[in-house]
Amino acid sequence: MTSAATVAGVTALVGGAVLGGAAFAGPLPYAIAILLAQLALVGAWCLVTRPPGTRGTAVVGVLTAIAADAVALATGERGAGGLVAVLACAFGATTFTQLARGVKRRNVTEAFGSTLTMAVAVIALAATVALRQAENPDLVALIVAAAAVAMVIARLADLVLPRPAAHRDVPRGVVGLALGSAVAAGASALAVQLGLNLALGPATLVGWLVGTAAVLADLGVDFARAGRIAAGGRPTGGLAGPALGPLVALAVAAPIGYLAGLTL
Repeated sequence: MTSAATVAGVTALVGGAVLGGAAFAGPLPYAIAILLAQLALVGAWCLVTRPPGTRGTAVVGVLTAIAADAVALATGERGAGGLVAVLACAFGATTFTQLARGVKRRNVTEAFGSTLTMAVAVIALAATVALRQAENPDLVALIVAAAAVAMVIARLADLVLPRPAAHRDVPRGVVGLALGSAVAAGASALAVQLGLNLALGPATLVGWLVGTAAVLADLGVDFARAGRIAAGGRPTGGLAGPALGPLVALAVAAPIGYLAGLTL
């Protein structure tokens, strides 16, 4: 449990620090940082979920990441609407990969669902690339930093206060989940006081929303992994297992931060 929590916490901390710093370096460096996060997500997803036709899933994920970031860079000043076209292409590519499996096709529904879900997560991360094009870097940095802070605090709290647990098969404490989202809101407010060029109230709200989404998404991945093991499956992915939660959480938090940020 401790090693898994450490891997998850380090993943969240490094991801938030790299993406938050890249936001101030410019749109292109930020897009490159997001691409690295997307590739890490694709790799961890394939290692942990092991969908039938894993190679096809990986190819779809990588191509979707590159296309989503390119579209977000090119059209981001007009919003994230262009990413819808990338999603449509990802759907087509996912269908093609299943057809290309030929006579070896099995568990098509599982493979299709896994590949498309991963593609949606990859595209969701690109939403902040579009936001970086349209807005100042402070908002983008706030979104990724709040998500990371929430996850790190939640994981640290789990080590100290693991009870009451969210579920008997999932070593995550309820206190950590609540504390993570609360600290994310407080840290957002503090960042504004220290010079972040955002309004205090809306920035605090964005931090709370993003932090809450991140800790819940991280928890959701833990539930999914625990459910798979309870159903008779073996733990897969090694260190990629605990790293997948924070990566998925950043993907979930990104569009929520984008939509909430439009109100600032």
